[in-house]
Amino acid sequence: MSEKKGSGLLARYEQMLKEKGNYYFDADEWEEIAYQYELTDRYKDALEAINHGLSIHPGNISLNVKKARYLLDIDAIEEAEKLIYSLPNDSVDAILVRAEIHFIQSRPQKANLLLRNLLNSEEISCDLCFEIMDMYLDFGYFDELVEFVNEADNLLSDGSELLRELALIYEDKQDLNKSIEIYNKLIDRNPYSTVDWFNLAKVYALQKKYEKAIDACDFALTTKDDDENILSFKGYCLYDQGSYREAIDVFLEYAKVADEKSIAYELVAECYVKLEQNGEAIKYLNEALSLSPESSNLYYQLATNYYDMGNTPKTIECLIKTLEIDPEDAEALAFMGEIKVDEKKLDEAKQYLVRAFKIDSSNIDVLTLLGDIATEQEDIEESILYYEKALEINPYDVKLIFKLILAHYNTGNQDKAASLIKHLDESTLKIDDIEEISEENKNELKQTKEMLDKLRNILRKNLDENL
Repeated sequence: MSEKKGSGLLARYEQMLKEKGNYYFDADEWEEIAYQYELTDRYKDALEAINHGLSIHPGNISLNVKKARYLLDIDAIEEAEKLIYSLPNDSVDAILVRAEIHFIQSRPQKANLLLRNLLNSEEISCDLCFEIMDMYLDFGYFDELVEFVNEADNLLSDGSELLRELALIYEDKQDLNKSIEIYNKLIDRNPYSTVDWFNLAKVYALQKKYEKAIDACDFALTTKDDDENILSFKGYCLYDQGSYREAIDVFLEYAKVADEKSIAYELVAECYVKLEQNGEAIKYLNEALSLSPESSNLYYQLATNYYDMGNTPKTIECLIKTLEIDPEDAEALAFMGEIKVDEKKLDEAKQYLVRAFKIDSSNIDVLTLLGDIATEQEDIEESILYYEKALEINPYDVKLIFKLILAHYNTGNQDKAASLIKHLDESTLKIDDIEEISEENKNELKQTKEMLDKLRNILRKNLDENL
């Protein structure tokens, strides 16, 4: 039944409810009305519709099977079981309901037997198999699912879609080798299957086996050489592999066929950034901007490239444009604030950084810069506030700890400063035991430990004290 007709039936039915009337619908129309509710998980409403239908078509077996189905969906298990076993019906829908009841009541062997027997049904199809696969997954019987799919694949004229679905399930379970095994099986059946070569490429990329992923893309492109999805993916693989010049060539091919050419030019620009050729990156970012003139992201990327080239005026110009398009871009606000700090325009810098902080309060760089500005402006209490917020996010940032120690000393809070020194000292003694610490912070702590150890040795030698 068409979607339009289904929604029309639903509208008539809801009008009936509103008027508290009693319209006539055929049995299959009642099923369609219930199905419209099922599409949005409104199972109680679906059940109510079926009950209305049974009041007009009492004893209708198909409607009763649907009723049992919706009773299961609202967890009325005993009522559903009693109803489904009272029906003299062995339709596919009835068997699926019975199988689900067996799963719910921990009788998986009986459920599995019912589902496997459906493979001998004249109604067996890929769609029915997908429904059965979902049931196995929902109840956690993965080995039985695999056996079912392999048997179905042997019985159906073409079970390729089932195998592809199983390969995706293996991907979700992070069993990528099994997924690869299935795609290779499909490719053996049809060496010109673009979809299977492309899917194989994506799994190899997940394993970071980029050479194999690129080879698989090339095979896929032999059957469809202008496929923009495959071209862009091949480009990404080359990029992730570090083959930036080859990636540029592929992204330029992608640009010839892509609907969104600006994306292709942006990708080319990213490759040139990696090659430290900012001038070429700017050229292609401008190409992208000519096609997407309202992209704040492209202006931001232009700003970063101009900054890397040492062109601060153009950097500021592009950041202003970024913020005109997106005033809530926290990264652009923070970047502008950093530039203003470098220019010693602290009041202006603070305005940008405060705006950035209001949008993203977890940016340590913004908090640190605000603390630095407060220190420069001799508002030590405010600097302590910002440094402490930053340290809550990253408690092992050595530079931050030193800034905070100095700030507390400047306010005369010797105890707090001493407490921070103790925290730092203790942290250096258990570097390898600290979880969730960045490599940068770990290296800083190691350097601090070396510095403190040298200081202790000097003091021991000169003061003859136990330190």
